[in-house]
Amino acid sequence: MQRRFRFRYACIGLFAVGAQFLGFDGVGAALAAPEPAKSAAATTGYDVSFPQCTARLPSRPGFAIVGVNDGRAFTANPCLASEYAWATTSTATNEPHVSFYANTGNPGPVAAPTHWPPAGTKTPRACDGSWSESCAYDYGWNAAQDSFQDATAAHVVQPADAPWWLDVETANSWSNDTGTNRATLQGAIVALKAAGVGSIGIYSTASMWSEITGAVSPDSPFNNPFRALPNWVPGARSAKDAPNLCSRTFTGGPVKFVQYPTSGLDGDYACM
Repeated sequence: MQRRFRFRYACIGLFAVGAQFLGFDGVGAALAAPEPAKSAAATTGYDVSFPQCTARLPSRPGFAIVGVNDGRAFTANPCLASEYAWATTSTATNEPHVSFYANTGNPGPVAAPTHWPPAGTKTPRACDGSWSESCAYDYGWNAAQDSFQDATAAHVVQPADAPWWLDVETANSWSNDTGTNRATLQGAIVALKAAGVGSIGIYSTASMWSEITGAVSPDSPFNNPFRALPNWVPGARSAKDAPNLCSRTFTGGPVKFVQYPTSGLDGDYACM
């Protein structure tokens, strides 16, 4: 029986908007080096989700990234509507005013009996109900669709027009079979594309990405389906430190945002 990792789901939102999705089945083209970093003051945004439901948020942020889930897939951020309304007050010029992020995972049929695709599933892939790549793909597809529906239910205006990020962290539940983990992410990406989302990226760190997907370096063949996708990385100590992480891609795609702590919130620096 397949062993699986079980991690507690993230209780602080993310571990602390993107380039065009270029097609899932092909390898992304070689990417140019990042442009010189801009001043932090002109490129500062914030990401918020359910932990910030009662927080006092900064007025008119530079840009904003809003979590649609309540810490894991198939849950809804209870204050998505109000945080979205706050995000639309951003002063962004070079960045989208609002982006979204969705939690991901691959918990398997035992840990997620309610949401795991049952035997006999035909769409999007035939699934026998096991912890197979096809069933994991379907789980990721369904979870992304659910997140998109959460955004729609929160009266988000044209959620497909906003960039979306997939939050890929070990704080959620994953298999030790990296092939099924990759399949879950593949399903999520294709589902968002099918919903009309044109800009999809990945939030993670190099170590978590390697553990979850098996891609030990940006040029790993396991990154081939994800290589064109932009990265959003945490780990900067401050806004001043953030530009130093703009070259730390974990998929080979460009680093779009770097996350850092600021006044009890997560700030984000736009790299390009």
